[in-house]
Amino acid sequence: MPSETGRRDTLTRAMRLAARARLAALLCGAALLVPSVARADRTDFLIDRLQADDFRVRTNAALSLGATDDDRAVQPLCRALDDSSEVVRSAAAVALKRLARSQSSSCLKARLGKEKVDSVKLQISRALESVGEGGGSGSSSGGADDPPKHNPKAKYYIQLSPVTNGSKRSQAEVDRIVQSAIRQRLEQAGDYQLAPRTETPEAARKVLSGRKLKGYYLTVRVEPFDYASGIRARVKMTIWRYPDKSMIAEVSSAPNMPGGRQGDTSSEDAVLAAAAGAAADQFTQSVQAMP
Repeated sequence: MPSETGRRDTLTRAMRLAARARLAALLCGAALLVPSVARADRTDFLIDRLQADDFRVRTNAALSLGATDDDRAVQPLCRALDDSSEVVRSAAAVALKRLARSQSSSCLKARLGKEKVDSVKLQISRALESVGEGGGSGSSSGGADDPPKHNPKAKYYIQLSPVTNGSKRSQAEVDRIVQSAIRQRLEQAGDYQLAPRTETPEAARKVLSGRKLKGYYLTVRVEPFDYASGIRARVKMTIWRYPDKSMIAEVSSAPNMPGGRQGDTSSEDAVLAAAAGAAADQFTQSVQAMP
């Protein structure tokens, strides 16, 4: 006959097993509930992430909202078209294009009328086309072949090289996106006068001497897109004296767009424009310290 101690040990083990069984049942029930809750709350979660401080988080949230096929994503994405980051604005336009909801046409048209960045305007135009509205090319100026705007307040004289294209995108597309982004950043900075692409060294020297400007020549290379964790575009910019073209320095930028995927040309355009613009910003910051 088992002792009192033995009976207590047996009872304790039985209670422990019963408790474990109840806990396992609870956990199993929770595991079954979590996926459905996550699906129901996913849109709300992503909408909330559009308010994050980090533009990369907002970019990822915008692109992810485009894949929800949820009408509730339209208005938050419309608001994101006014984001301070051009990458987020591009991502919001790409997302609205994927959703292809007719109710997004009004906010896309409104933003198209005031958007200053050509690469973002292009994404907005494509989104309008997806909802049955003609958005046009989205880019009326700032292209590589447009004549440079005269800037009487310029301190620096810049000639841009044709873009060396290491990606699989067409040369014409890469030239348009990269040249436009760089030109716009330099024009917005206020201290830069762009030189004609076909300008001769003799003509350049006359301009530099007559206007007392410092001359720089920028060569630009686009590396292959990296799709390891979204879409990463790398733009390298080499800075030379102009017009004699003696090398001074090199800057580069490689932003990443989380959630992007290979073959998504709209996202590639957006991150490529951001990379080119960021490289131009690095140049404008470093040129202040150059002799």
